[in-house]
Amino acid sequence: MKKALSISLLFLCIFYYSYHNDRKSHLPTSSPINLSHALSLVDSVKIDKETISFIYIYSDYPDYKPTAAIGEGITCVDDVGRFMEVLETEILVYSNKRLIPIAIGMTNFLLYMSRDDGLWYNFIFKDGKINKTHKNSVAEFGWWAIRGLRGLAAAYCIFKESPKDSVLLEKIENRLKSADSHIQESIQKYPARNITYLGQRSAWLIKDAPDMNSELLIALTKLHQTGDFEYSDAIQKISKGLIEYQYCVKNHDLDGMYFCWKNIWHNWGNNQAYALLEAFKITGDSTLFYSVKSWADSFIPFLIKNNIPREITVNSNQTYKKVYFLQIAYGINSLYRGMKSLADITNDDFYGERAETVFGWFTGQNMARIPMYDKKTGRCYDGINEDLSVNLNSGAESTIECLLAILMRGRI
Repeated sequence: MKKALSISLLFLCIFYYSYHNDRKSHLPTSSPINLSHALSLVDSVKIDKETISFIYIYSDYPDYKPTAAIGEGITCVDDVGRFMEVLETEILVYSNKRLIPIAIGMTNFLLYMSRDDGLWYNFIFKDGKINKTHKNSVAEFGWWAIRGLRGLAAAYCIFKESPKDSVLLEKIENRLKSADSHIQESIQKYPARNITYLGQRSAWLIKDAPDMNSELLIALTKLHQTGDFEYSDAIQKISKGLIEYQYCVKNHDLDGMYFCWKNIWHNWGNNQAYALLEAFKITGDSTLFYSVKSWADSFIPFLIKNNIPREITVNSNQTYKKVYFLQIAYGINSLYRGMKSLADITNDDFYGERAETVFGWFTGQNMARIPMYDKKTGRCYDGINEDLSVNLNSGAESTIECLLAILMRGRI
């Protein structure tokens, strides 16, 4: 049985790499996204004679002018880090060179918001000063640090082949390496486990947060794939940690679900499936692939059947509670990229069709029956409310997550 399994996995890997290379040659020559709205939210400020570029957090209906977040600031690492991934694809895949100055400015922003000790702030005020007191902006190694690493990983890929940007590249590399001590501090706890009322769970994930660590895994796998960074040990251990947070109860509605935080799954930041498949491409570890396959075979059909709830809380007696709203683009993209990646690897129509069903949320196949992405303006609305009305605001996060989904799909 083990021999048959390894042979089938070998064929799967061979197929993936041949398909991946073939897919690259069939990408459209022009980008499928409309960047108009996103770029309307981009601005810059001079700090110590350096141009710092950013994307405003909020943009409200009906005029969609950039709006500051009261008490927080005008922009954040959370959004800039993810927008760098949009710029990465636009510049490297679609040769949109006019975006390079913005990518440089946003890289400067990420460097400005991070420290030599690997800790990160999140918000800046209009005058360019860092907000160091808000609870979601104090210097730490958590959500915004990891989003910042995603952004710097994208920046590294953008500038690694550009000799004229060697000084910037060195700064990026040094700042990336400053995170290593924080990553090692957690994974050195392997294989210790925490005892919870839902069973044993890995104790070596940063802040015991699987959702956060799935985003870290995205950054580490991207950097490792450049050949310039060695993250094999971290990738393997974080991947194992994420799998230990998978709910595996045969014939249960939630079988295959990845917990995001304690006993909760939520429809945002649940990037475990996509991250584990990126790790699978590096490690060839079949347990990662089959973990995602279980998620796709069991949990995704449940979500689709139940109109993709916002949050699910699981009790020790295996009962659970669903919360449906607010539905947001961030959550939909997290599900889509996992399903799309699995469909690309396997070329299985079952996964391809379900990926398309999830993506349909953006095009109007949702509970509100309203397209959430306006291809004429490039706006993605901020969510679907409990009364099935649409929040017509279009902030940075919603726009970025939608654009990332479209870029992965290759069309709208």
